[in-house]
Amino acid sequence: MKQSSFGAGAAVVVATLLLAGCTGAGATGGGGESGDDCAFTYGSDQEGIASVDGVDIAADGPVPDGSGERIGVVLKALSNQYWQGIELGVEAAAEDFDVEITLQAASSESAQNEQLTIAQTMVNQGYDAYILAPESTSNLNPAIETIVSQCAPIVNVDDARIAATVYVGPDHESNGTQAADFIAQANPNGGKVAQIEGQAGSSAAILRIAGFEEGVASHDNLDLVASVPGNWDANEAFAATTQILQQHPDLVGIYANNDTMAIGVAQAVAEAGKTEQVTIVGTDGVPEAISGIRNGSMAATVSPLPYYEGYWAVEAAVRLLRGEAVAPWVVAPAQLIDQNNVDEFYTDSGLVIEGLYE
Repeated sequence: MKQSSFGAGAAVVVATLLLAGCTGAGATGGGGESGDDCAFTYGSDQEGIASVDGVDIAADGPVPDGSGERIGVVLKALSNQYWQGIELGVEAAAEDFDVEITLQAASSESAQNEQLTIAQTMVNQGYDAYILAPESTSNLNPAIETIVSQCAPIVNVDDARIAATVYVGPDHESNGTQAADFIAQANPNGGKVAQIEGQAGSSAAILRIAGFEEGVASHDNLDLVASVPGNWDANEAFAATTQILQQHPDLVGIYANNDTMAIGVAQAVAEAGKTEQVTIVGTDGVPEAISGIRNGSMAATVSPLPYYEGYWAVEAAVRLLRGEAVAPWVVAPAQLIDQNNVDEFYTDSGLVIEGLYE
């Protein structure tokens, strides 16, 4: 049974390139194009993108019949529950749209050379389309150049903006802004706040950092006293938080750029005996963080609902291969998840509820 679809316009935000319009079969122009005879553009990383709320991702209705397309998927690291959620969405869409998926990932989110080797091996096998989640904005460039020369569509999922045909993922800057707003609302008297940053060079980290800083600046009673690297790692986030709390024992809030780090933050805050004092917000909506929200060790997470990111990434690739136009940006809805609404979006086991956007 089909779990979700681009037709869920009211629930999904679609962003379109003002300059390039839609991309798909028959389209030309845009950054990184392989030639005038190529059916696909590679400009989803260009400037000039505007969000349009409530627009169907594809106006042509159901995905046309067909089968047998081969799609290569390269993710960051399946050791992270977030990417496991995207994997589940990819697998569900592959079944619904009757396509063959080969999915691989690096051993960690900092194994950039390993991820490139995986991608190059896959590209040499000549898939019909590719879904890529690079670990940085440049580490997969050699593989991407080959894909463009093959004139195969590229769907960039979640992070590290690259010259792709379509981007599917969150508006990362708004993740940080929402986190700041939530911390401000939870602490009406204001106070000192801190941020644990993601991996340097990651688009998600860069944008979330900027969004949180912007959000804090919009609240006169919040004071950002520390913003330090955690590199997507729980242990590094734990150590950084411990040090921050020693320097600022009156801290009222911490935003971690992802939930893996937020879990480390929560452990450090608990060991300092400050769980009731410090409002902890993460990003991603992974099962362990959802459990933390339910038990009170974390206050909230900003979740793009990774299952749907994976699903829509495959659907975008399929629609492109079957001759439809797809908007260059498909922005996953960023849901602020706290104890008040967690049961609306997540199962008891912490997985995203399927069928929300049918």
